[in-house]
Amino acid sequence: MAEHFKEINNLGTKMSESINITELMKATAKDAIGFADQEYNVTLDFSEESVSLVQSIVASIDSLALDDNQLFTLSFMFGAYLGEVFIQRVGGNWLYLEETEDEPPQTFVAIGDSTIAFPGKVYQALLGSDDQALDEYYCELIHSHQTEAS
Repeated sequence: MAEHFKEINNLGTKMSESINITELMKATAKDAIGFADQEYNVTLDFSEESVSLVQSIVASIDSLALDDNQLFTLSFMFGAYLGEVFIQRVGGNWLYLEETEDEPPQTFVAIGDSTIAFPGKVYQALLGSDDQALDEYYCELIHSHQTEAS
């Protein structure tokens, strides 16, 4: 796992440069695919079924064994993956909000009048501070956004 963190440890540097957030999130989602394959022998393929695989991986990670940078990296990586699955299914686009005095930088999927913080949701799941599983959350989002589009 440590080897993979070295490869993607420059996310903070990438985020602070002038970036194309859509391309960064697509590339980061691909990092999640590589990480899942290397570390867990799990194939992520952008299917809706793969959301449950992400849930299983996240649930198996011991967050107490990770430092803040590793938690951020995993949250961002799997959040990017879940966001890309969502965008492919119902639409939306990535939105990046710069750091402010009161808030850290944040990345969302924007769809209609809604913003969805997939990386933040993964972070909560990693810490065990959220009662709702990622796959359940994803299903609710798909249902509500398909209903809105109808």
